[in-house]
Amino acid sequence: MFELELSRCPICQTSRQLVRQIREVQGQHFAWYECPECASVLMWLGGDRWVYQTVGRTDRQYLLKRPLTTVELQALSVATTPAPAAPTYYSPQPELPYAPSELEEIAPIPTPTPPPAAERPKGISRSLVIAVVIIALLFLVAATIIIATQL
Repeated sequence: MFELELSRCPICQTSRQLVRQIREVQGQHFAWYECPECASVLMWLGGDRWVYQTVGRTDRQYLLKRPLTTVELQALSVATTPAPAAPTYYSPQPELPYAPSELEEIAPIPTPTPPPAAERPKGISRSLVIAVVIIALLFLVAATIIIATQL
């Protein structure tokens, strides 16, 4: 009926036995298997269909809420490699080719000399000439207005 025989947990590949639980509510049977290692919960949908309600590893989240058959679950429990013993953020460091006491002394980095200052172009810049012309025109307009109002 809803017996599931797996040699390993399809999620974490532990060889510990999955914990089977059965409950009957209003005449319906609910069965699920829970892995004590990764806390994944596999629930029976009926017939030969199972679905993961909880997946204990982030790299296996794609199996969440996806209906699986017994054959697919057995293939997952055999085909995948076991989980690494060390956390994924840890990687052993390679051996040094020589002892730390044999390290050569590192010469200090010389301070760079500043680049030479850019030379200013000779003559008046174009924007300065335009500003002077505008100011001169404003003075002429102001003078013209003053003279015109006094006449």
